[in-house]
Amino acid sequence: MSWAKSGRLLRLAVLAGFGALPGFRSMAVAPEKRPKLSPKLDSKVFSAWYWEVKELAAFLREQGLPSSGLKADLTQRVSEFLQKGRVTERRAAPGAIGLRDSAIPGGLKLNTPVKNYNNDAITRTFFEKHLDGFRFNEYLRGFAKGIPEGQKLTYGDLVEGWKEAEKKRSQGKQEIGKQFEYNQFTRDFFTANPGSSRKEMMDAWRTIRNCAGPNTYKEFARLKKGPRG
Repeated sequence: MSWAKSGRLLRLAVLAGFGALPGFRSMAVAPEKRPKLSPKLDSKVFSAWYWEVKELAAFLREQGLPSSGLKADLTQRVSEFLQKGRVTERRAAPGAIGLRDSAIPGGLKLNTPVKNYNNDAITRTFFEKHLDGFRFNEYLRGFAKGIPEGQKLTYGDLVEGWKEAEKKRSQGKQEIGKQFEYNQFTRDFFTANPGSSRKEMMDAWRTIRNCAGPNTYKEFARLKKGPRG
């Protein structure tokens, strides 16, 4: 039996006996525990689980590696270490040193080349001018770390890229980053269970988080019904 299949069966057993929410039976099987975050952990197994920032940072410090940055940065650093046993030193992205694009005289235009992108107020104003319902999304936040090598982009390209990313998100095709899974689960839980307490939500979250598989409320709701026959 594969690791993924065995994890799913364990999750079904857990959710079938989960008792934190009204109408659930009492807990019959203890949740499958996450593996310990250690240098011997397989990188694919690491990627299958949800990890808190403090866990990632503590692991990196133990390995003598930089432990500052956004959660996505820490996750990538840990994953690379588990794959290679080391972390490649990152060099500043081309154009990242010097004047921000948003500070260029004349202001940002659709044909302005993307060289030193920044999610600042001026950049926001530019996008709000060209995009309805604008918000800084994962697509744009990625450019703050540097421009992909070999790509020549303009801010007009970023406008179109934002539209495509938001279209995928609205269709449910955009994968939720693990750093946002908790926030998404919380919103979905209270939408589906109005009047529930935060403790009930946290019990549900800890159960789904500590089992193999997607950490989504949709998955939680589907599996708590039991296996399809």
